[in-house]
Amino acid sequence: MKKRLTQRNQISQPESPETALRQRAEKIAAQLPTAPLAGGESQNGEANRQTLHELHELHVHQIELEMQNEELRRTQAQVEIARERYFDLYDLAPIGYCTLSGNGLILQANLTATQLLGVMHTELIRQSLTRFIVHDDQDVFYHLRTQLIATGEPQSCELQMRRADGTVFWARL
Repeated sequence: MKKRLTQRNQISQPESPETALRQRAEKIAAQLPTAPLAGGESQNGEANRQTLHELHELHVHQIELEMQNEELRRTQAQVEIARERYFDLYDLAPIGYCTLSGNGLILQANLTATQLLGVMHTELIRQSLTRFIVHDDQDVFYHLRTQLIATGEPQSCELQMRRADGTVFWARL
C-alpha cells in the first residue's frame, strides 16, 4: 500500500535534452549488430564484459555526436534561410534603413540608405548619423534621440539631410 502511495505522489520530472538524446542513441545502438569479443568466459569473462560495456558506451556516444551534428546542420540551414529573408526585407527595402548604436553611430545601413546619402556602404558604417544631418536640424535629431532613450517609445521627425555631394533632401526619421 505504501508503495502505491509513493508512486502516486511522485511528481514526474521532464526529461533533460541530454537524457532524451541518450535514450534515442541507446535505441539506435540496440538495433545495430555487435561483434562478440574473442575469448572464453573463464578468466577473461569479466574483462570481456567490461570491454563490451566500454565499446557500447563509445558507440552510443558516437551516435549522440552524429545526432547532435545533424541537428546542428538543420539549425544552420534554418539560420541561413532566416538570414536570406532578413537580407530581402532589410537590405533590399525601397526605404533607407540605418541601425544606430546608442550614441548615434551607424552600425548597419541598407542599400537604399547608401544610395540616398551618396556614399559607399563601407564609408557609412561606424560614422555618426549627425555627419549627414544639416547643421540647423542637429538639435531636432538630438531631442528625438533623447526622447527615444527616455521613453522607449517610437519617435519620428522630419529633418534635412546632406548627401556626400552636398545636395540636401528631406528625410523622415
